[in-house]
Amino acid sequence: MRLNHLGGIVTVRENAEFDGNHVEVKEIEERITSWVKEMSNYIGRKNPLFKNTVIPSGSYFEDLKAEGPDEFDFMICLDDLSEPGVCVIKEIPLRPVPDPGYVHVQIDSEVVRQRYRRYISKRGNLKPDALLKSSRDLIEKAIKYRRRRPIEKIAESVRVELRKIPVTIKLRWKGTVYPNYEISLDLTLCIKGSGWPNASDIRRRVGRGHPGYGYFKEARKGGYHLVASTIGESGRHRPCWRLSFSVAEGIVLKSIFKNPRLIHKATLKVLKVLRKKHEHCLRLFEASDGSYRIQWAFHSYVLKTMFLHEWCEFPEDSFWGRDQLQSRVKDNLTRIERSLKDRDIRSFWVPDYKLFNFRARNPTETQSCEENLSRLIEILTISQPLNQINV
Repeated sequence: MRLNHLGGIVTVRENAEFDGNHVEVKEIEERITSWVKEMSNYIGRKNPLFKNTVIPSGSYFEDLKAEGPDEFDFMICLDDLSEPGVCVIKEIPLRPVPDPGYVHVQIDSEVVRQRYRRYISKRGNLKPDALLKSSRDLIEKAIKYRRRRPIEKIAESVRVELRKIPVTIKLRWKGTVYPNYEISLDLTLCIKGSGWPNASDIRRRVGRGHPGYGYFKEARKGGYHLVASTIGESGRHRPCWRLSFSVAEGIVLKSIFKNPRLIHKATLKVLKVLRKKHEHCLRLFEASDGSYRIQWAFHSYVLKTMFLHEWCEFPEDSFWGRDQLQSRVKDNLTRIERSLKDRDIRSFWVPDYKLFNFRARNPTETQSCEENLSRLIEILTISQPLNQINV
């Protein structure tokens, strides 16, 4: 899908450049997935503390990519620390603005604690920054000693960098449709949480009478994860663990999308196209050392969050017919606009968990973003026949 301005009208049309079922796209997916699995096995062999399970996640594996196969997300879940009862969550003390989305993790098992003692702080907390650095080093070794296929389309030169949360791998694919094509892999180190967070109110919001009750019941079985992070709710450096519901979201979205005659998936894809097209004017500006640093009004994850809020409020199929696409897209954008004005961009799963915690961060200017978002909502018109939108 591509977005063009035509006399104040925004037209969404089919994007022929990316076919998710194209043979080379599937080849890329197979090679990337198998390569990450090979790295996972190598890491576990070299250091048993990092024996792990790979969980594909994110937009590509949810069939929500609106552009090419240029980004793949994987959760690297540490097996031993994910065993039930091994780890416990602790609140981060002495925070001026509490946020249940960011926590400390401690190892409750004495046997396991002894094995991981080099990764435990003097206060007894599991150190995510030390674990991330070790995982980066192991990934670099796995890449250095990787086996290359006889006909290998991943270029030999590969970059690895440790960002605030994931270890990111940058590579180039030497294909036919995608020659010299840059692909980014985000490998997120995590631990599977035990049970379901007490701070989540999803059971109350989606009761037995809700059409999605069964979806969310299955999602809770999928559980949540604790992601190793070097930043906290303020956006500044603080090693901690962030709650992640990626697996639960994937279960719910797959269930919601199962009826191809409805426009659930199309709604999210259109929102992603709009975000990409207009990201230059949908920025927040956070004060930082006498200047400003650019933040984004809505990451891809925020779009999924707003979509889930929208669907839970309007789950009936009559709201998601092909004649409702423009209304659903505008309503989702309006939710984002309202969240900005209220300075309350909250998680779908845990209401007190803020996806952008205005109270904890430096003063942030949002007015220009709000005005641009309001204008976008005003002029948005989807004129493409809906049965031709590539979803």
